[in-house]
Amino acid sequence: MNLRRIIIIAVFAALIVAGSYIAIPVGPVPVTLQTAFVLLAGILGGRAIGLAAVAVYLVLGAIGLPVFSGGIGGFAHFAGPTGGFLISWLLVAPFAGFCADIGFSSGKDQEKTTAKQLVWIILGTVGATVIQYLVGLPYLKLILGIEWSRAMVVGLIPFIPGDLVKMVAVVILGNLFAPQVRQFLRTPVQEESDAEETGS
Repeated sequence: MNLRRIIIIAVFAALIVAGSYIAIPVGPVPVTLQTAFVLLAGILGGRAIGLAAVAVYLVLGAIGLPVFSGGIGGFAHFAGPTGGFLISWLLVAPFAGFCADIGFSSGKDQEKTTAKQLVWIILGTVGATVIQYLVGLPYLKLILGIEWSRAMVVGLIPFIPGDLVKMVAVVILGNLFAPQVRQFLRTPVQEESDAEETGS
């Protein structure tokens, strides 16, 4: 793994941590900015970087660092109502990245996102958000021992407006910055050093 990939993974993991501190309590599952950063990790960096960034974040929380919503940590958090949503991010980020990777599969350096790439960014963002709830809601229902109707009220309905806003923001940011981030990742550090030496 080259230095640039490590840097991007660290940046996205840090953003996910930062997103956990911006939380609005609406019941057992708070509203945070984490989901937006999880999606962006995949959309901008691709499936491998998205997965790695989420994995780093979850490991940091599991070992006890205060990186989960509310500034807490510990493996026991995975057994709480939000545990399923946390675990789902191991699928959310790679899925969003997989779709974006298809759109950017040409591998050509470019400054702007094409219409085809934008479609794949939208599909990845929406599909990944659906996956989050497909994993998180059943887990929430099981942990709280509630009916499906109550699980929807507690873990889905209050979050729809915020998720729509976050998805729009992710699509816009992906449209603006995905080509640049992917070009940054494709440029080997050694090539840059050789170019600088040649220029000097």
